[in-house]
Amino acid sequence: MLDESARQTLLALARESVRAGVRLGMPGPFPQRDYPASLHKWRSSFVTLSRAGQLRGCCGRLHADRPLAEDVWENAYASGFRDPRFTPLSPHEYEDLHIDISVLSPLEKLDVHDTDELLASLMPHRHGLLLARGDDKVTFIPHVWESVSDARSFVRHLREKAGWPAEGWESDLEAWRFEAESFCSP
Repeated sequence: MLDESARQTLLALARESVRAGVRLGMPGPFPQRDYPASLHKWRSSFVTLSRAGQLRGCCGRLHADRPLAEDVWENAYASGFRDPRFTPLSPHEYEDLHIDISVLSPLEKLDVHDTDELLASLMPHRHGLLLARGDDKVTFIPHVWESVSDARSFVRHLREKAGWPAEGWESDLEAWRFEAESFCSP
């Protein structure tokens, strides 16, 4: 768990990254500062941007390959300007932008062989899910539970996001779950 100071530092970094993107039209350089030790640890994160309760961008990484502070900085920019579902943020959108950060636990491979086993391995509002078939991968962070009614719906929507049939189980399907510590701007 991150303490409140580390959380506020990450939220400020995310906002600063998006502001730099709006101002410069490209990613700003990561600010070299004296960050708390917890933000130097290699962790993965997702940054979700919304305006007036509507998703405006969400990008992140499932595998930790850089310090958490840098990961949030890069993912905040990507959420605002590289999410292929949205046009890049415009300057007028910046002021009322809501930022939500999810810091992920390491992935846990699930030994499941059908949909019922997969559903039984998920705890609503606690687990995120990564599904993979060959090179095709799709994920939902735990935050998505807020918009679905149950585990079956969570998995169905995730499969649809990947462009796969909503129901079914393919012999090459693999699954991983993870948890996330989430916090947001006021």
